[in-house]
Amino acid sequence: MSTGRRLLRGAAWIYGAQIATIVTQFAYAAVTSRLVTPAGFGAYAVALTVTGLVTLLATGGLGQTVSRMLDLNRDRLRALVSYALILGGVGGSALYFSAPFWTWLWGVDEALEPIRWLSIIGFVSPFIGLSTGLMARSGKFRQLALITVASNVMGMAVGAIAVMTWQSASSLVVSGALAQLLILGGSLFATDRQLLGLAKLKHGHGDIGFSGKLMFASFLSYLTGNITKFSLTRAVGAATLGHWNRAEVVSVIPFQHIQNALIKAAYPEFRHDIADAHRAKRVWTDMLILTAWIAFGLSACGAALIPPLVPVVFGPGWEIAASLAGPLAIAGGLQIVTTLLASGIEALGRFRWVWSTDAILISLQVGAAALIFLYEDIFVAIVAIFLTNIVRHAWQVWLAGRGGYLNVPRLLQNYLLAASVSASLGAIIWAIVKLASMSGDHPSEWFWTLSLAAVVVFALFIFREKIPAVVIARQYGFIPKRSSQ
Repeated sequence: MSTGRRLLRGAAWIYGAQIATIVTQFAYAAVTSRLVTPAGFGAYAVALTVTGLVTLLATGGLGQTVSRMLDLNRDRLRALVSYALILGGVGGSALYFSAPFWTWLWGVDEALEPIRWLSIIGFVSPFIGLSTGLMARSGKFRQLALITVASNVMGMAVGAIAVMTWQSASSLVVSGALAQLLILGGSLFATDRQLLGLAKLKHGHGDIGFSGKLMFASFLSYLTGNITKFSLTRAVGAATLGHWNRAEVVSVIPFQHIQNALIKAAYPEFRHDIADAHRAKRVWTDMLILTAWIAFGLSACGAALIPPLVPVVFGPGWEIAASLAGPLAIAGGLQIVTTLLASGIEALGRFRWVWSTDAILISLQVGAAALIFLYEDIFVAIVAIFLTNIVRHAWQVWLAGRGGYLNVPRLLQNYLLAASVSASLGAIIWAIVKLASMSGDHPSEWFWTLSLAAVVVFALFIFREKIPAVVIARQYGFIPKRSSQ
């Protein structure tokens, strides 16, 4: 099987699981958003953000570390298990006992109990990262997908019952915590006892060194992603963060599922480019072009389609979330492309590139935070998200191009074309939605709506072989090549 087919198959299995999770998550969100107030979701969002920091540090990049291993040596793997035990113990304990500090820092007392319950995730996260990373490195995408979807669905089912019973911010924790525990159990069972046992840390000295650098890089990335959220909570209020959280569920989170599936499948392949950039200049450029066409197109469609669905899914009272959903959907598409390149750079071990990027972005976020406190406007944070993604990617494209990993002129030309086509597609879909909302019951009123939709579908079908994404997909075997007859 070609590398392209193998990557596609792996990503397809993982994303298939993510699709099932997204569908269930929409149902779960529809239930919980009617039972818990925006302030309750704000406290839950604070707890998730705080836990995210501890989880990033406690995980130590173990999933990425094992994914890039050229040799899956037993002693090296078990040294990482010992390391995970230390990280989990320290991380889980630190999160539990520091909960009062975090609630004071964020100014949200209701987040205390959710943070303490989420300390369970802080303890198990290193083992989850290690075991799922090993499954991806071993090509066990099907098993990983099935374990993930079963765990998430069961977690949300039990979590919905918990929310209906207690209707509190703490009850929102049940779904994620239970899902993580189930994923841990399933992935440990599926790794054929490779992680059952401990070894001295010296056997994984090089791997732990890479993990430590990744931990610091993850901390900087965390600051980049959460300074504006902190500012919103302190300057505007926890309820605003609750609206942001709900908007992310229907806009950013689906794109993050695509991103996670893609990176989980692609990350082990980056190890082939650690010593030589020759292959990367062609493959990485094609990979980013293909991803951009898909991500930009999906985000443009999402920006047009998702906002009208928010009141239907969440019920009344979530108007701010609806106004945020469109811009966040576009940001979610951009993030797929930017994170893919950042993951490749990370896998190469080019941490100076990673740290210089984070230094620039943290400076940008601090400036945005100051403006949020000054104007108390949530849309300052939206602008900051777009700038963060654009600046991050521009800087890393320049670095990678200078290092011989990208064909920058060809990449930028295709980015411009993909963005133009996607923006046009999004505008057409927005017009279709508007026409549909204004159409009545008479068939003639639907004529222009259906005609416009038909023209779009027909044009995409006719010119499909001219789209660079289709050309690249055929070249790498993602889709079958056309017959010469």
